[in-house]
Amino acid sequence: MAEKFKLSIISPDRVFTEGEAEFLEFTSTEGELGIYAQHIPLTTILEPCVMKIHNEGEVKKAAILGGFVEILKDKAYIFDGKLYVW
Repeated sequence: MAEKFKLSIISPDRVFTEGEAEFLEFTSTEGELGIYAQHIPLTTILEPCVMKIHNEGEVKKAAILGGFVEILKDKAYIFDGKLYVW
């Protein structure tokens, strides 16, 4: 089992979700990124993309229309203006 990190997705009007993830995939202005636990600290701007949240063999997808992500050693915060999850 992969090591997990805390994940919070926050939109302007509410905290959309809080939970854990093993791996996170998204597109930033710097290109495509994949994040595991213990990643180096990083803050970057999100490009419109389909973010993939991997946890315990499941993959949840969220349509991200912009915003930014802050990655810490054991946490990741996604700040987004509009978000759609399926």
